[in-house]
Amino acid sequence: MEPRYDKPGLLRTTFAVLAVAAIALVGLLDYVTGPWMSFALFYVIPVLGAAWWLGRGPALLASLTAGVVWFEAEAWGHRGESTRTLTWNSMSRLLMLVAMAAMVVRIREDRRRLKEMNARLAELLQGAEKLARTDPLTNLPNRRAFIERLSAELAHAKRTGAPVCIAYIDVDNFKRLNDEKGHVEGDQFLRKIAHAIRETIRASDVAARLGGDEFAVLFTEAKRAAVEPLAHRLLARTRALGNRYPGLDLGASVGMAWFESAPDAPEQLLDRADGAMYEAKSSGKHRFALWAADSNRPELQS
Repeated sequence: MEPRYDKPGLLRTTFAVLAVAAIALVGLLDYVTGPWMSFALFYVIPVLGAAWWLGRGPALLASLTAGVVWFEAEAWGHRGESTRTLTWNSMSRLLMLVAMAAMVVRIREDRRRLKEMNARLAELLQGAEKLARTDPLTNLPNRRAFIERLSAELAHAKRTGAPVCIAYIDVDNFKRLNDEKGHVEGDQFLRKIAHAIRETIRASDVAARLGGDEFAVLFTEAKRAAVEPLAHRLLARTRALGNRYPGLDLGASVGMAWFESAPDAPEQLLDRADGAMYEAKSSGKHRFALWAADSNRPELQS
């Protein structure tokens, strides 16, 4: 196996060595030029660089190195200063370098923490937005999300001239299930209905729970010959689920609205699909009715 190298660690070590070498070079120049030219800025820059990119430990090391090198440069190159003055100046500079390094490290850490907090806040906001658009019982999109997606699909259909179609699904005799088996069993049945809808429709279609025992499906690329069989399959799947509760006559009524040319508003599709669903329900339930744009009333299919 090839050896693995810690690239971030290698870069940190390289930068630390370069910072120490730069400080030593500055000290040499300071010694050579004597007391007439100041190199204070060039002692500070490597220390601040180590503080910003390497952190607290390397920053402290760079500060101590700069303080010692600065002291040596003045002790050997700046003749005439008393030992007491030289020591005082050197200690003052060392404390200044350490304080500056600590301040930069603190700014760096605060910046990192702020970035992490912003990332967590963005995740929380994203999660809250998802919750606001998701039905908590079935994990399907809720009415708000469905209407937004339907509006976008209508706009797309108007640009492309594609047909649009939605289905309204209402669970038949759901109140009997709640009354006889309890709301916990009722909620479980709604989850099963949602799962059956997801498994029946195509991956590109959008299912949603509009509220209570009402569901909807937005069919993308809604060719009539393709979506009608899906409605019949939805009827069969929901009827099969209802058969698990003998005597309750559970199932679903499905109303579908199909427009060859997209209407102006989502409400037109919703009203037509809702009307088709009530036609199916009033005709004996467990049926499918289609309301096409060129019809005055829904047509019962099964």
